[in-house]
Amino acid sequence: MATLWDRFDSLLHEAEQHFFDYRFDDALKKWESYYRITAKIEYGQIIREIQRSLKETDVTKINTSLKLLTAFRKIRQRFLERQIHRYTYDLFLNLFKKIYLAQFADQDKTDYLFHGIFNYLLQNYEQAGQMLTEYLRQNFESVEGRIFLGHVYLEVGEQRSAIALLTENLFLAADQLYEDDLYLSQFKLLFGRLFSETGRKNAAAWLLPFEAWYRNFLVFDEDERFYRLMVQKEQNERIIRVKYTTAERYRHFVRCLFVAEYTRHFIKDNPRIILDQETYMEQLDPALFQRYRRKRKAPKI
Repeated sequence: MATLWDRFDSLLHEAEQHFFDYRFDDALKKWESYYRITAKIEYGQIIREIQRSLKETDVTKINTSLKLLTAFRKIRQRFLERQIHRYTYDLFLNLFKKIYLAQFADQDKTDYLFHGIFNYLLQNYEQAGQMLTEYLRQNFESVEGRIFLGHVYLEVGEQRSAIALLTENLFLAADQLYEDDLYLSQFKLLFGRLFSETGRKNAAAWLLPFEAWYRNFLVFDEDERFYRLMVQKEQNERIIRVKYTTAERYRHFVRCLFVAEYTRHFIKDNPRIILDQETYMEQLDPALFQRYRRKRKAPKI
């Protein structure tokens, strides 16, 4: 026998069906009815989020892969910044996946990032991995490509590879990552503590690589191309000797740390590089450098 609560659930189901059929006005009326009947406060906010997101993404005019990817990025950013409810995010995500399958799944397979991301969203992890790997081969500095390939690795149980990509992203662009891009609980908890202590997201983000290294969370893989990239970035920053903000100082410090640690592990015949990086690290932040030295001198267990 159907109950009153079944009727409420039916309203939600009908609203979602209207939404996926592009009957947005009818869908909003159903959600409004559900909100009035149940008085669930979050649905008042969800309705406003859906209305705003429909205006921002204009889903009826998505006719290119770039427009679809842009719409997805916008919704994902708002979700990661905690501006929209999980229900709103999942609703649009499912609509975007439907659009992808109907219009773009078989188009331009050389658009590796686009197809890689949407195959990941559709849980086609093998295809997603192949697409994103090829994209990164051609677009080596892509933070976004590393984020989604890292998620793919986690889904297929290759945790070490996921952390290796995250390690690169932390040294490459820690301040561009959201909490959900950190994958694993130990990274998220560490970032939360650093954010609480510093009160500044950018400072916490650039402290995270050092603190993760200090706790042996990171995975350094031999990758000369990435090493050369980080050496160049570190050298470019050192050319302009200005008064760094706290976050900038941490950024420069951890990039020096990466160069020193990579050299120590994989370029064993050049100790001068390590000395050069460590000398500059001490100038950047003497207190942080002393922690680094204590860690380096600690006996291996």
